[in-house]
Amino acid sequence: MDNILINVHSILRWAVLLFGLYAVTKSASGLLSKQSYSPSDNLSATLFVASVHLQILIGLLLYIARGWGNKLGKMTEIMGDSSLRFWTVEHIFGMLIAAILIQVGRTKSKKANHDAKKHRFSLVFFTLGLLLIIAMIPWPFRGEISRSLWP
Repeated sequence: MDNILINVHSILRWAVLLFGLYAVTKSASGLLSKQSYSPSDNLSATLFVASVHLQILIGLLLYIARGWGNKLGKMTEIMGDSSLRFWTVEHIFGMLIAAILIQVGRTKSKKANHDAKKHRFSLVFFTLGLLLIIAMIPWPFRGEISRSLWP
């Protein structure tokens, strides 16, 4: 089960990144060209938010399956080991903050009463969330925390 979850989590990262780039691009384009907030803008935001939520769910299942939460009682040991700290604290909390930012952007854009505000909220919050996601991914060049680009 653990291998299936990690493979799905690794593959789904690409959907999150692609949908995130798509949503940020649509928001920037809509704001710069002063377009109305269209159904395709709504779809891009929905796809991004849904992929992030699914990724978080799978990530939390992995967190539990791998027993990372059980290690939280040993914070001195965790904070002294960069790899253990990344997987136990930094990765999960960074991704949760990113998901919250993205959800806030989605909610604020849906509630905004002007198209420019909808695009602006989407652009700001989606960009911040996407940048945080990119920073928290264990890319192959990240030393001891690195993971392969594909499972």
